[in-house]
Amino acid sequence: MTQPDNNNPIHTDFEEIDLREIFNTLHKRRFTIIAVTVICMLISGILSFFVIDPVYEASTVISVNQQQDTRQATGDIEDVVQELGEIPQMSVEACQHQVKSPSILQATIKELGLDCKRRELSESIKTENPKGTNLITITVSNSDPEQAASVANTIREKVVANVNIINARKMERSLGMMEKELLAKEEEQLKLATEDLKNYKLQSRSIEFLTTQLQQKNEDLALFQSQIIGAEIQQGALRQGIQQEKKNIENTPATITTNSSAQGILSLQTNGLDIQNGQVTSENLNEAYVAAVNSYNEKSTALAGTESAIATARQKTGQLEAEIRELEGELINNQIEEKKLQDEVDRREKVVTLLTSKIADLKITQAIDIAENNITTVADAIAPETPVKPKKALNIAIAAVLGLMLSTFAVFFMEYMRNGEEQKEIKGPKTV
Repeated sequence: MTQPDNNNPIHTDFEEIDLREIFNTLHKRRFTIIAVTVICMLISGILSFFVIDPVYEASTVISVNQQQDTRQATGDIEDVVQELGEIPQMSVEACQHQVKSPSILQATIKELGLDCKRRELSESIKTENPKGTNLITITVSNSDPEQAASVANTIREKVVANVNIINARKMERSLGMMEKELLAKEEEQLKLATEDLKNYKLQSRSIEFLTTQLQQKNEDLALFQSQIIGAEIQQGALRQGIQQEKKNIENTPATITTNSSAQGILSLQTNGLDIQNGQVTSENLNEAYVAAVNSYNEKSTALAGTESAIATARQKTGQLEAEIRELEGELINNQIEEKKLQDEVDRREKVVTLLTSKIADLKITQAIDIAENNITTVADAIAPETPVKPKKALNIAIAAVLGLMLSTFAVFFMEYMRNGEEQKEIKGPKTV
């Protein structure tokens, strides 16, 4: 292991920062630092007060009136009419873009006789729309406070006039489209729809007629059904009566035999009389039997008539039911088709009425210039009393800070260079 050679010490140069030297340097050069700082402040003050032109800002505020549309669009003709019939309005964003439009700037320059280009005027204008409001603030910067206010007010007037012209053109275009195109077309469509409905009613049996016929048929059907029920009850009663008469006939003898005395009369047998041995035997029809037979025959005849009536009534009922089904089908088809045609007529009438109403509203609006109230002046621009630029106190303070920093850096740099020269003189020239 190699031991370090103590006879050959290693020399390392360290540069130490001595705070006393720093403060001594600052104290020694304090007048230089103060002088440079004061000079910088004087230069800034001279520039701010006498060289740099003051800049004034004048602001005017306008309000853009907007209506919230809460309708849900369905894409039909009513939506088109509603949209065309609305009072033309320009959005806040569109109005804000109008402020720096070339036409507005050129009109302002021409009216006020400004000696500047549109680009220069545009650079001196700021617009602001506070979030959540319909206000637009127009701010104009100029070295002349009166001119700043005049330019701001003139720009506002030009914007209002331009927006009113645009809204008037929109209204005129909407009015012309609604009168010449939509209304004429819808009136023709209404006429055709009404004619179709009229022709359909003439060509087919009316709903009123079918309803009356159906009501009469239902009444007839109910009558026949009631007759059938009554006849069936009578049929049951007749059948029971016939059964009873059958039993009566079976239990009743057809004739009745009587015996009587006939002394002294010879034996004889004639015409149901039998005379034998002085006894007369006669055989007569049983009236009860005859009555039972007659009743049986009458009831059988009545039963046959009742059954024939029931069959006829059922046949009629079947025919009526078929006729009723046919009438119901025809009535339903006619109701559906007539309702379809009537709905078309009603829809066309509604559109024509809506168009007529909207056209009248637009004409009234046009007559009283409601559309020109889209923009309202909230505050006029007035000549400012104090400039916004230059900020003299701020400029002087910044100059003082910069002068202090520069002078301090310069002092330490000069001190460093001087110390370097002194070190070279102390060490002298190097020997080979």
